[in-house]
Amino acid sequence: MVGKLTRDDELSASRISALANASPYQTPNELLAEMIGIDEGKPATRLEQNDAMLFGDLTEDTILDQAAKRLQLSDLRLNFHSAFHHPTLPFAASLDGTAIGDRQWAADPAKGIYTPQGTAMVDLVGQGVLEAKLTSAPPESVPAPHRGAPWQLQSQMMCTGLKWGVVAVLYTSPIELRLFLYQADPAIQTRIASMIQDFEDRRRERRWYPILTPEDGAVAHSRSNPDHPPVELASEDARQWLDQLVTAKKNKAIADQEIGEASAAIMEIMGEAEL
Repeated sequence: MVGKLTRDDELSASRISALANASPYQTPNELLAEMIGIDEGKPATRLEQNDAMLFGDLTEDTILDQAAKRLQLSDLRLNFHSAFHHPTLPFAASLDGTAIGDRQWAADPAKGIYTPQGTAMVDLVGQGVLEAKLTSAPPESVPAPHRGAPWQLQSQMMCTGLKWGVVAVLYTSPIELRLFLYQADPAIQTRIASMIQDFEDRRRERRWYPILTPEDGAVAHSRSNPDHPPVELASEDARQWLDQLVTAKKNKAIADQEIGEASAAIMEIMGEAEL
């Protein structure tokens, strides 16, 4: 494990799940705001390493060593000193590992081997990509979209030109190593390419994605523009949303008051009795 190899100002394979709105940690607008900030000279965001991140790094090589043994892979490589850049698109990938296989594999849950793409056999012949994950989430038959597949792994294959990959996930509750086998997916890779091109267009034009939540809106529209033309809220669509907002807030206030009254009444009735 060498650490981050991609540049702060470029998209990386590990960020594609956020770009696809498939990450619980970052929305597309948050990613866009981060990159626009870097373009404007702001420092890149640095997450302070917590125990989960630390032990994920420390166990990475062990996870991939066991994955290679279970899948009978050879020439396991775990150290890289530079990122792999896509030949035409503005993004890159760091790799946890690569290895060489010489056979096809079918799903075998008893051995922790899964084939989420649904094919009877996955061809692990030649060199492929290995990605390690450590999580406290319960074991899955298909990894969560932000847990290496399909977005990160397919992006890594795009940057390296390799045709298969394995996401090796060590679950800790209970402790179980599961290996998710994939082959290059042209449909997903085409979608990734389209998302990256759209992202770079939005980044250049300062054009935000549709807002998902109020918090997301605060990110997308964190500053006012004095040159922006006045916005009319008299349209039927705007009136409908304003009416819904006013009504919802009024109902919430009534509900909060009723909850308080009912809670107080029940506490009065219960007194010091045990529940």
